[in-house]
Amino acid sequence: MDTEQKRMNVWEFLELPNDRAPEAQALYSWGTNCDRDGNPFLVFLDLIGWSADNLSGPMMEKGMTLGYMELGYLADALNEYADNPNEVREWVDNLMNCEEV
Repeated sequence: MDTEQKRMNVWEFLELPNDRAPEAQALYSWGTNCDRDGNPFLVFLDLIGWSADNLSGPMMEKGMTLGYMELGYLADALNEYADNPNEVREWVDNLMNCEEV
């Protein structure tokens, strides 16, 4: 019997019900439309400390600029994190541990 569990890919993970971090998920989804130099989700990872804890350095690029939509999504996700940091951080950890497609 095969006991190895298949790792979920990002798109499968995003299809799961998410009442713990819907604003962070909306930010991630919006960020998929942005290039690396303007992806607000990367800024979010730096601001909540995920990058410092899991990577060798920040994800934010020096001189990165965000548009008003990106700033709005980022603000909503940061407010959600401020209200419920443990649940949002757990959701981010799960997202970042998914297989890329």
